[in-house]
Amino acid sequence: MKPVLIVTCKAGSEEWCENEIGNILFPIDPDIVIRKTKYSGLLIVYSKRINSSKAYIIASRYEYGFVRNIIPVIHYSENIDEILEYIDRNPPDTDRVKLRVRVRGRRGLSRILWDNIVKILGKHGIKHDPHSDRELCVDVIDDLIYIGYK
Repeated sequence: MKPVLIVTCKAGSEEWCENEIGNILFPIDPDIVIRKTKYSGLLIVYSKRINSSKAYIIASRYEYGFVRNIIPVIHYSENIDEILEYIDRNPPDTDRVKLRVRVRGRRGLSRILWDNIVKILGKHGIKHDPHSDRELCVDVIDDLIYIGYK
């Protein structure tokens, strides 16, 4: 199984959030696994059958009471250089993107990632625009770095 979605919710409502997202995705993949992390309000959805794009399209169609944000996981790794190379090889297909970097469990990494990703985006003529509709999400959860484009 590989991660397909990162789901956030209000701290303390993880079980409700898990039920909401599970009710939507279980009919498509009955083997889907939703794992709580050690961080409040943070869940990771794993699947063998559906990829992150399909899971995101299906999950983002609905309104939720407890789900706050859904991020498709298009790539993940423990290696920072691999993540940066992936973004360099697969930049967002836009000239402006909202960059969001969130680091949990590793001090000092957010500035390193931010600076390097902004350089890579600039190399491709892409500017960080906090008002852009397109979003590049980089989530670090302990030893793994996840990338998602929304």
